Amino acid sequence: MGSLDDAIRDYFGQPEVIAELFNRFVLNVELNPSEMTPVDVIPIFNKLKDYGSKLTLEKFQHIYRKLFLMKIEKLYCALLVETEISDASPIKLCLFENGLYATEIETWDCINNGGLLPCYTVALYLSPEHCHLRETANESPYDYSFYMIEPAEISDGTIAELSKDLGGILYFVKISDDVRKRQEFLSSEAYARMGDSVKKLIHCFSDCMITQ
Repeated sequence: MGSLDDAIRDYFGQPEVIAELFNRFVLNVELNPSEMTPVDVIPIFNKLKDYGSKLTLEKFQHIYRKLFLMKIEKLYCALLVETEISDASPIKLCLFENGLYATEIETWDCINNGGLLPCYTVALYLSPEHCHLRETANESPYDYSFYMIEPAEISDGTIAELSKDLGGILYFVKISDDVRKRQEFLSSEAYARMGDSVKKLIHCFSDCMITQ
């Protein structure tokens, strides 16, 4: 079946999935996934090391192993998928943005494009719990805001408006701490109609819930 991390990369690394998340929960526009280009994040990690970070490249790759960065003509979209609640997530997102902007300035993309391209960074929490990170961020001495998508906070009506695969995984995460609902969903016709990559993700996530 593979690991949960692998399943997250296989599904959430798709431009179509990232575009739907950003269109529905962040930008209220219609990003075209065919116009989204994956961006190599290694130069960004190297730039962070140049800032004096003591973290190795391998450590950066581990910390951001579930981060996906896409670029379209006028902006960047960064999606960080988390499966555990962590107060460090806002710092991780802020640090990543700093490295991205430093890299963009160095390559003179900002001049070619008439200025720095904005980056929308989003944390998606694959957890049935509310993580309270908005409250934590509001109490921080640093002026930094970020977007967060929590299945626990999304209504069933909103989930029903999404594509069957994305809506299915968000709904499953939302009800995953209820054994009866979890089993009913895995036996449902809606689950049977889902794609292979999202089924793999659901099974890996379910296995993790069982072992907790």
